[in-house]
Amino acid sequence: MDDTALETRAARADAAARLRAVLQDIYAAADPLREMGALASALTQVSEGWRDARRWLISPLVRDAKLVPAIAALEVVVAAYPLRADDRRLLASLLGRTEQWDRAIACADAAADIEPDTAALHAARIQLRVQAGRITDAAQVARATLDMAQKEPGQAYFWMLAFVRNGDGADAAGVAAVLDSDSVPNERVAAMAVRALLEDGRVEAAIRFGNAALSGGHDCAALRSALGRSHLRRGTEEDRKVHALTHFEAGLKAAPLDVRLLSLYGETLLRAGQYKKAVAPLKQALDLAPELEQTRGLYARALRYTLQYDEAADQLMKMVEKSPEKLLWQRSAIGALSQAGRKQEAEALFEQYVAKRRSQLPPTFQQAMDQLETRLDTAPIPQARLDWAWSLRGNTDLDRAQWERRARWGHLVDHLLFDWLECREESVEEAMPLLGELDTGERFFAPLLAAGRGVVVATAHVGPMYAALMALELLGIPSRWLATAPKIAQSSYADALISTADQTEAQVAKACMRALGSGYVLCLAIDGAANPAAPRTTFEGQEITYSSFASILAYRLGVPSVFYAPRWENGHVAYTLEMLPAAHPGEDADAYAQRWQTAYFQHLKAHLAGPPENLRLSGGIWRHVTSVDRSEQ
Repeated sequence: MDDTALETRAARADAAARLRAVLQDIYAAADPLREMGALASALTQVSEGWRDARRWLISPLVRDAKLVPAIAALEVVVAAYPLRADDRRLLASLLGRTEQWDRAIACADAAADIEPDTAALHAARIQLRVQAGRITDAAQVARATLDMAQKEPGQAYFWMLAFVRNGDGADAAGVAAVLDSDSVPNERVAAMAVRALLEDGRVEAAIRFGNAALSGGHDCAALRSALGRSHLRRGTEEDRKVHALTHFEAGLKAAPLDVRLLSLYGETLLRAGQYKKAVAPLKQALDLAPELEQTRGLYARALRYTLQYDEAADQLMKMVEKSPEKLLWQRSAIGALSQAGRKQEAEALFEQYVAKRRSQLPPTFQQAMDQLETRLDTAPIPQARLDWAWSLRGNTDLDRAQWERRARWGHLVDHLLFDWLECREESVEEAMPLLGELDTGERFFAPLLAAGRGVVVATAHVGPMYAALMALELLGIPSRWLATAPKIAQSSYADALISTADQTEAQVAKACMRALGSGYVLCLAIDGAANPAAPRTTFEGQEITYSSFASILAYRLGVPSVFYAPRWENGHVAYTLEMLPAAHPGEDADAYAQRWQTAYFQHLKAHLAGPPENLRLSGGIWRHVTSVDRSEQ
């Protein structure tokens, strides 16, 4: 080696040594920023000085959580080596950690400009925008670079995340759909893919993908959470009571303090009828996140069904105090207080509850009716319910838009009737003109009641339900209604209620049998139940709540049973009344219950095929309606 080469090598060694000394001095300084000025000149003397700068200064500063000097050092490195994308990506990350979002995003964009074919750099661009709360911007970047997610599946998580957060479910699911579930690159991508497919309504595809990922050795709390929720959405009994619970349990083993998983697990146990087991995870979730209202409501229900009435009432009162504007919590608390024997508190809260609703009603019933048209577009009806009801319609000349407006009107008017009955008792006669000709109903029930026996009337959450209370009161027919309204209600119809809100199931059953034994008409909406674990059955492609209690009563007590559905006819409430089967001599209870159910559903299906204002679209059969699975679309 000649003298020139030796001198060059020596010069390089000296420059590297000077750089090391500068790096050590900066790192050891009490104020590294004050010594940073020496770094730029030292770097220019070393061709790859960025290596030593990253190793001996920047990494130790980051390790020590000294992010401000680490950022300053990286900025010097980026200026000295402007074509190195990786330094810019690290700088963008550190700027993001200190929430300097504009600078971080600009730095990430610059890195991607240097290496436009590197998926990880575009993933960083998307990630920083999501972290900054710039979701629309993140989705735009994801859409513009979509081929990157398909080219590098290991980075696909960020594209799906941006689309999901922006409400672009179809785009997120589109990314997931092209991933190979048998060779998914990592558990984070797998979990997000299942979530994306689920949120786009591709439930079967989500379950298939998640199962394949598990078989491929990927497992994490997020994946188990998404898989469990997918089984809940599919909603078969085995899904709800076995598969979902299995995934939530596995997820909690990996992440025992995951609040969302604890809440999901507790809720699923509750709805599976495992009330005692549901208490602990729901309480733990609340201990970790006391602000979760929905979880607290579920916890109160679990306490109620484990007979801890006082504690259930206390939990619901906390919710009322925190969110006094939410009437649902007030109604639940009234029932819980009543069940706990705290009658005075229940009465006081009921007065507040009614007063709040009364203040929101117009002065007259006609004014309230007139206002319905202005509220149609804001009626809170899930689209899945409208879609299912549309699929059940009979012959109609209405287009979809007209049909939906009339369906929304029927939804709103029934809730108005309830509010008027409960909150404007002194003016209830203003609503009476809506009731059509009542003689038909009186003639129908007269021979049945003349026999001295009660009558089971089976209805559903359809049509103007609450008009029936007014009709029976006008007719003077002795009746009892099974309802979730608390017994504390002070209206004239309160005595006709058998409340499920403040009585046990055994107490409710005894009250029903007493009513029939006393010759009353007993009205039951058999598609609704207060019990979160109420049994379900399949009806027209949907899982709906269905209780065989009505048919059992008719069979055991030997009383007649009737299908009843209120409906609108020429602007007035009319009534569909059809006899349901009587038991054949020697027929066993199961055979009778099945024959009775078939007849009930035939009548119900005929009602649902009628005019859309007779649907109601809330409670009962509508509660568990889900969208059609889009997996094969």
